Amino acid sequence: MMPSPKLKNLFVVAFCLILFAAFSSHVCAQNFEVQKLADGVYAVIRKEPPGLMFDANNLFIIGEQEAIVVDSNFSLASTREVLAALRKLTDKPVRYVVNTHWHDDHITGNQVYREAFPQVEFIGQESAAADMAAVGAKNRKGLQENAPNLIKLFRGQVRDNKNLAGKVLTEEERASYLKDARLLERYFESIPALQIIPPTLTIKDRLTLYRGARRIEILHLGRGHTPADLVVYLPHEGILATGDLVVHPVPLVGSTSLPADYSATLARLLELKPKVIVPGHGSVMRDDLYVRQMIRLLNSIKQQTEAAVKRGETLEQARKSVNLEEFRQAFAGDSQNRSFIFQNYVTAPGVEAAFRQATMKP
Repeated sequence: MMPSPKLKNLFVVAFCLILFAAFSSHVCAQNFEVQKLADGVYAVIRKEPPGLMFDANNLFIIGEQEAIVVDSNFSLASTREVLAALRKLTDKPVRYVVNTHWHDDHITGNQVYREAFPQVEFIGQESAAADMAAVGAKNRKGLQENAPNLIKLFRGQVRDNKNLAGKVLTEEERASYLKDARLLERYFESIPALQIIPPTLTIKDRLTLYRGARRIEILHLGRGHTPADLVVYLPHEGILATGDLVVHPVPLVGSTSLPADYSATLARLLELKPKVIVPGHGSVMRDDLYVRQMIRLLNSIKQQTEAAVKRGETLEQARKSVNLEEFRQAFAGDSQNRSFIFQNYVTAPGVEAAFRQATMKP
C-alpha cells in the first residue's frame, strides 16, 4: 500500500527536518572543545584527527580586567570561532596574544584579535619577527601557491581510496585527508584579507606578568621546534602551554628544528615540574611520560646523525643509516597514517636538520 497524500507529506516534512538537523549539527559543530583547567584558565583543544596539516590548540587566561590568549590559529575563520568561545566565558578584552612561535598555524589569526581589540599586544621571542619575515614569508608564499593543488590531491586520494603511499586508505587516513583539505580550504579563504602581524612585544628569555595573585611566566627555554619557541607557565596552578615543542600523538620535529638543542630544551621544560601540559597540537597531558619519550627520540636523532657525520657520510647516506624504527613504532604503532606523519615530520626533516647542525661551521 502507498501512504496517503497527507501521510506522505508528513514523511517529506520529517525527512527534511532530519536533514536540516543533521546539516545544522555539522555546520555548528566546533572542531575543538574548551576544557577548564583551573579558575579562569581554559584549554582550547582541537578535535581533528592527526594529519599533515594542523590547527593550533589555545590557552585562555582570564583575569579580573583582561584576558590573555596563547596562540592564534591557522585561518581567520578558525580564530574567529575560538574568539567566539572566549566571548562565552568573558566580556573582558584580550590584552595579550602570546605567539609560541612563528609558524602560520599559530599566527595567521593574529589580525582577528587586532580587529576586535585594537590595543592588543602580540608577544613573541626576539628572533621570531625576523624568521616570520624571512623563512616564514617564503614558506607562506609556497603554501598559498600550492594550497589549491594540495586540496585537490587530498580529495582525489579519498575519491580513489588510495593513500599518499599508494596503499588502500584506512578510515583514519580518510578522516585525516578530509580534515587536511578542509583546513587548507579555510586557510586559502583567508588569503585575500590576510595581514601578517608580527610581535609587538619581544622577549629574549623571560617575561613575568602578575595579574592579582596569579603569576604568568612566558619563557624561552632554548631552541627546539624553532629557534624562537616560547612556553607559557602558571607556576601556582602547574599549567604549562608548550607550543609545538610538544605535539601529540606524533612529534613535529620539522625542517626549522634544531635537534642538537631540542632534547635539552625539553629537559629544562620538565624542570618546571608541570602538573598539566597543553601541547601545541593534541590532547592535554597530566604526566611527563610522553615528553620523556620525545627526549629519547631527539637524543637518538642527534647522536646517530652526529656519528654519521663523523664517519664522513653525506646527507643521503645519513638518511639511510639513521634508524628510528624503534621510535616510529612507539609513536605510530600499526597506524599507516601516523607512520606517514612520522616519516614526513620526524625522520626526513629531523635527520636533515640534525645533519645541518652537525656540519655547520663554528
